[in-house]
Amino acid sequence: MSLKDKMIHTGIRSCLPVLIGVCLGFTLNVMIAPLLDETCDPSNINRKQLIKLRETKSLYESEKPSETVQPRIKPKKYDIPPPLKLENDPHKKPVRPRFVATELGIREKLFVAVLTSQDTVNSFALAVNKTTAHYVTKQVYFSTSKSGNVPAGMPLVSFTDKDNKHLPLHVLKYISEHYSRNYDYYMFITDRTYIRAEKIFELVSHISVSEDIFMGAADIHGDGGATMCSLEGGIIISQSILQKILANLDWCLVSSPDSIPTHVFDHCVQHSTKLSCTQHGGDKEYRFYKVDDFDYDDDITTLREDWRFNSSFSIYPMPDDLSHFKVHRYFCQLELNLTRLEINKAKENIIHLSHYTVDGVNSLTWPIGTPEATRPKKRFDVLRWNYFTESHIYFEDDFTNLSPLSGVDKQDIQEILKTAFKRANKLYHNKFSKFQLLNGYRRFEPSRGMEYKLDLKLRDKNTNSDVLKRFHLLRPLNKPELVPMPYVTETSQVFIILPLFEQDIEEGFKFLSEFQRNLIETKDNSVLCIYLLYKKEKFSSDPFVRVKSTITSITSLPNANNKIMSKSVEMNYSTIKEIEVYDVIISDFSASTLVTIATPAMELDLDYINRIRMNAIAGVQIFSPISYWQYKPNLAYDQKPYPDLVELNQKYGHFDPLSFVHTSFYVSDFQKARRSLTAVEVKNFSLINMFLKYQKLHIFRAAEPSLKLRWQNITCSEGISLQRNHCQERQHQHLATRAQLAKLLFEYNEEKDEEDEAEEEIGEEEIVEVPFDKPFLVNHLNDGKLSN
Repeated sequence: MSLKDKMIHTGIRSCLPVLIGVCLGFTLNVMIAPLLDETCDPSNINRKQLIKLRETKSLYESEKPSETVQPRIKPKKYDIPPPLKLENDPHKKPVRPRFVATELGIREKLFVAVLTSQDTVNSFALAVNKTTAHYVTKQVYFSTSKSGNVPAGMPLVSFTDKDNKHLPLHVLKYISEHYSRNYDYYMFITDRTYIRAEKIFELVSHISVSEDIFMGAADIHGDGGATMCSLEGGIIISQSILQKILANLDWCLVSSPDSIPTHVFDHCVQHSTKLSCTQHGGDKEYRFYKVDDFDYDDDITTLREDWRFNSSFSIYPMPDDLSHFKVHRYFCQLELNLTRLEINKAKENIIHLSHYTVDGVNSLTWPIGTPEATRPKKRFDVLRWNYFTESHIYFEDDFTNLSPLSGVDKQDIQEILKTAFKRANKLYHNKFSKFQLLNGYRRFEPSRGMEYKLDLKLRDKNTNSDVLKRFHLLRPLNKPELVPMPYVTETSQVFIILPLFEQDIEEGFKFLSEFQRNLIETKDNSVLCIYLLYKKEKFSSDPFVRVKSTITSITSLPNANNKIMSKSVEMNYSTIKEIEVYDVIISDFSASTLVTIATPAMELDLDYINRIRMNAIAGVQIFSPISYWQYKPNLAYDQKPYPDLVELNQKYGHFDPLSFVHTSFYVSDFQKARRSLTAVEVKNFSLINMFLKYQKLHIFRAAEPSLKLRWQNITCSEGISLQRNHCQERQHQHLATRAQLAKLLFEYNEEKDEEDEAEEEIGEEEIVEVPFDKPFLVNHLNDGKLSN
């Protein structure tokens, strides 16, 4: 046997015991396992025991727990509000509140209920409304009888119960049905109460909403020394107190022991809450002042020295509405003086602290406390100063060299000059008699406001000589304020009105195709209304026949039914005016319809239609965006082919602030504004002029990038036109940029010179050059660049 065979034989002999042991182990395990664990067979377990064990965590858990049970930690229970209850349908999504504040339970701050009457609603209540309504969150007036003439902007609720003592309880019932969960605090006053509403709002803003607040003009009442608050002095209750009152409101209506409204109200609150009215809420105090036989002219001299009167939040009772306004004027002047003192104190503190800064006094900005002027990072960020005189302003924008001062600009300059002259006399002890503006500069600084630099020539009274002084003034930006607007949605139906003239037929085809592609195919809730404006003449053939056939073919497509409507209107182009055109068009729509005026050259965009829905608000606001107009393509572009779509670029177009034709509004607003025009104004006014004269609607105007218009020639000839506003100015700004026009004129002149030289060499007659403005810019430079 070889050495290799011996090694193999030896290895097998050494592994043989191991293999035999493994086999025996598996065999014994299979034989003995069923005898050791009988519970693996469910047939060996009682049926009741199985049912009991099935309810436990383990099938092998014994009925009696062992004594070595591991301890379990119970989680702490927190006061978590229950989750929103879903409806029975598991596939239906839960409806969540529209606003986050609603879901989180965030309420408005202050609701003011004013108790008035038919006799005083136009006097006392009107005075309360004019002095408090703009400070509080919500204010509603309540009366036991209806008034025939209620001032505008005053929500008045009348009750049929003529018993005046139950008026506070009816007010509470009305609040429970409409405003019970909307506000943190509720204030109740009569129309004979003057309140400093800004102080009241500040008071409730510094009290925790978790406290039970029942505070007001507290006074000791009765023999027991109990305190009672007067409705004339003002009563404030919290949301928690209101809910307790509402739970017992029926008892209060039945069990009113007294005939005085204040006592009825106080009795109801005390029964519901077991609390008495106090002058304090949290760590704040409600300050009030009661006057007897009050006469403002006689008593104000004494009262202005009384600290209780000056620090009070409510003064009552007012003898008449004129006294109400006089007291309001006094406290406005008091607040103004206190504000000026605080400003001067803040300035002194800033100057004092500046000595401890790195740059010392040099770190102060002018005026003290205002933001520092923006430092431009590159040359494009430099803010331009506009030069002005008392009558004109120079280089106001990129398109005008000189324009006369008018409107608010002129009023602004005149006010600044007067302010500078008054300041000069104050600094130099009233030594100047008159002034003359030599140079004026102004610019708008976004972080500060409007800045002015004035060079004034001042005449000295004593020497009759002139003194030159430079003044630097700033009209700072006020605190921005959010203007409340009604809630609107993007689901409103929009009627797009397209007046179509004969010269616009080709552009009309493009408009129809864009409407089909961008609005019909996307199933937008909008309708196109095309008005085919015929001349009042006899035609051998219908000029709009192709337009009508195109409309028919589009409306026959799926989802296009009732999406396009057309109407033929015959007009006298030479005599009819813009307002008269809209009279004919708007008469076809109901008052609740949202309409927008379109032109054939505009690119129809769904974003613009949605913007109309959000920005046009019935009875509140119309939408008149600043549209983007394309320059003439063969002047703006260097070479062909020209793009099919309008490019949003300063080289190829501009936002035209003088274009007002694309206006969106509700028909009801048009009808109200139309009634304000006279017969002469109808002949001369445009649509936007009509809304400006009406003055009861906010006109929202801003640059709208999604409203783009292809180039079209603006004509200023007589006749019907919807874009005649500022026609001459728009015509000159509509072709191309200044740089592009200058380059084209230079090329045009050079080529004309070459042609003249060539003709002189040939010996032809002299050719007279045509001035560039007659015809207009040489017919747009021969309808294009000379190279084309």
